Amino acid sequence: MISKERGRGPLLCAIVLGAALLSNCTPRVQPGAPSLPAAPSVADAEEIRISRGPCFGFCPVYSIAVAPGGQVQFTGERHTTVIGTRSRTVGPAGYEAVRKSLAPLRPASGTTQDFACDAAATDMSQVTVEWVSATGARTGFSYNMGCRSPKGLEINRTVEEQLQKLDGEGWAAQKTWPGATRG
Repeated sequence: MISKERGRGPLLCAIVLGAALLSNCTPRVQPGAPSLPAAPSVADAEEIRISRGPCFGFCPVYSIAVAPGGQVQFTGERHTTVIGTRSRTVGPAGYEAVRKSLAPLRPASGTTQDFACDAAATDMSQVTVEWVSATGARTGFSYNMGCRSPKGLEINRTVEEQLQKLDGEGWAAQKTWPGATRG
């Protein structure tokens, strides 16, 4: 019995010493110190969709979406190099770059906004950017690609740059297929 008690003494000492050492490794929060903002939850992140509609001519008609994890899905409908669905991955950093670039266009959650342009060609494509939450709530922004105001041109450039970030410009490039009609 004496040998069992000797074995417990050093073990108990090691446990107490280990706990004391670990307690010195825990961070201490100073009273009144500012706390760090919580990182946005992946569940709070929104899928971003860009859709381009028809025009009077042979404009590409497509939609492209990027999920928070960076999965991209492209669907070419008419007058695009790729007809049908393609996918690729740009990763979370690619998603975040697109999200940040489009943030200035995003209206209040759950609303839709049409950009009012005073000088636009009316036969051009309508582009819609949508932010879709995990619950299905939609927020949307639309504009006419024919808008020639400085702000309209800036919006068009911003949206086209996102297509490049998502590596979708090759899929979305204008192509007139045999037998394809206008509009």
